[in-house]
Amino acid sequence: MRFQFYSFVVAKVNIVHLDHTRKLFLYLRCTMKKYIICLALGVLSVTSFAQSTDAKQAYLDFTIYRTNEEGKATQITQTLALLKLADQLSAKQITNINYHLGRMYEDVENPEAAIPYYEKSVAGEPNYLVVHRALGFIFLTQSKPIVARMEATTKAKDVEGNKKAYQEYKTLILKAIPHLEKYQACDPDDDTLKIIIDLYKSIKDTNSINTLPARLKQMGAKCVDLLDDE
Repeated sequence: MRFQFYSFVVAKVNIVHLDHTRKLFLYLRCTMKKYIICLALGVLSVTSFAQSTDAKQAYLDFTIYRTNEEGKATQITQTLALLKLADQLSAKQITNINYHLGRMYEDVENPEAAIPYYEKSVAGEPNYLVVHRALGFIFLTQSKPIVARMEATTKAKDVEGNKKAYQEYKTLILKAIPHLEKYQACDPDDDTLKIIIDLYKSIKDTNSINTLPARLKQMGAKCVDLLDDE
């Protein structure tokens, strides 16, 4: 009887011990899960903060090196990398980056590459007169070889070739004029005004010349001559 009672007690103690062990294991497992979750959240938080800090520092660096006249190729590489952090930058900062990236491409004599960045800058700030001037004159410059082709086809009496060249020319001029008009509206200049009028004459659009003063007055109501960094 004593042995049976002892065996019963031992068995009960073992069960109680096993129960406590199981509870302790479950507690530790839950605690470990919470720790892992907290650790993961902490890592994400630190990473997010580090990325945000990196973006701020990269933009601060950009505001400094963009004023340098040398090392434009390196500046382009740095600025393209900065654009990849766009989700951590403000809309004004992105507009500014696109404008300066376009200017950098112009500085290395690659205006074709500058166009998409200038256009993105205009989309961000439609009233920035400097980028309108840049785009207007890029398109105007692109029309010069087409004008030469028009003259050559006229001389050769190549009617079809001349017609095709003229359509290409007209397409470019219609892209250039709105930008030149906005620039003229915000910063009136006799030379630019003459260019606009001559361009309309070259595509036989006298009606737009007649309505130009009213259009310039309306466009001149909102002008931005300096982009904000914030």
